[in-house]
Amino acid sequence: MCVTLTHRGLPQEFTRSDLLGLIDAQGSAAGLSGTDIKVIKHYILKVRDEDFRAGRICAVWQRLPVIAQELFLDERAVTRAENRLAKAGWLLKTNAPKSRRAGQREQAGEQRIIWAAGVNLQPLIDHRVPDLLRIARQREAASAELDRARAEAKHLFSEIRALRVSEAIERALKILPFGRLSRVRAVEQLKKIIEAFSSLLSSFKKQGVGKSVDGFETGQTKAPSRTDKTSARYNTHQKTLIQNCRQNAVQFSFQQCIENAHNDMRENMRFLGGYSQANFIEAANLLRRDLRINDELWSQACHRLNRVTAAILVSIIYKNNQCPKGHKAHVRHAAACFRKLIQRATFEPQFLSRVVFKNLKGDGVGSWASS
Repeated sequence: MCVTLTHRGLPQEFTRSDLLGLIDAQGSAAGLSGTDIKVIKHYILKVRDEDFRAGRICAVWQRLPVIAQELFLDERAVTRAENRLAKAGWLLKTNAPKSRRAGQREQAGEQRIIWAAGVNLQPLIDHRVPDLLRIARQREAASAELDRARAEAKHLFSEIRALRVSEAIERALKILPFGRLSRVRAVEQLKKIIEAFSSLLSSFKKQGVGKSVDGFETGQTKAPSRTDKTSARYNTHQKTLIQNCRQNAVQFSFQQCIENAHNDMRENMRFLGGYSQANFIEAANLLRRDLRINDELWSQACHRLNRVTAAILVSIIYKNNQCPKGHKAHVRHAAACFRKLIQRATFEPQFLSRVVFKNLKGDGVGSWASS
């Protein structure tokens, strides 16, 4: 009979808390909605640990209005969730339609459930738990394969960089979506990138010669020129000098810029070879394309301010652009914001320092660009 339906028990050393965690982690991958997960976890919490032992009844006969009240849901929402779960084979409704739910436990001893007309979890325990464990293993294996493929792609790119051939590096960056490996989430796409990198590396190794570019060399920057105060300051005191066309300047730690940058910025720097000033500029040059900052505007910023300052502004704007739309720091039109910052920094020497320090403290750039 359905009211006395028993189950075969959970896997060995698998507890009720493990089951809750498994449903949280893999429920959506198994096709459950948020409400479905909420309802089925409620039923798991309403039974006892002993009810999950093999050969016992694991069921809930709590009244529907009480369930809805405890879950802060409408009764119809709970009913629809139960029907979906029953149809998909996650649980079994053992009470007659529109009839009162009821059940009985032993009065003494182990207090097993004798019978239950309500919601029986036998399908979940006997059939769905093995499915969820299989999904977890598959996703873990896929994640490991993705990590391996990404590591191989990074290794190949580092070998391409080691050639110090500008054409090879430029072609490698074009292979990557938006010039970044972090945008790749599919193993098949990574395999295609690995194949393209391997072919590119093999082609240039056969040539054996090429034009090197010091901007892409690992951990190195250009030697400071007589007029490049930014490079000179960085190489002597580990400080970054922000300077515009006026004489006023502001100093702050280059490490602060890196720590305040978005994860994509830091990943690009690691991808390019390390946390050097040249890699910081090149990483910003890659990110500004996502922000739709064209070559002309970028060149204008580098000329009016300097390359490091322009890169810092791109880093700040990119981080704020990734904030949620309702956030006070969110930048909606990144290119327009960048142009406005250049204009104001040109005519208001102290404006740029206020923007940078406000963002290092966590305030946004959007209001500054519009004020």
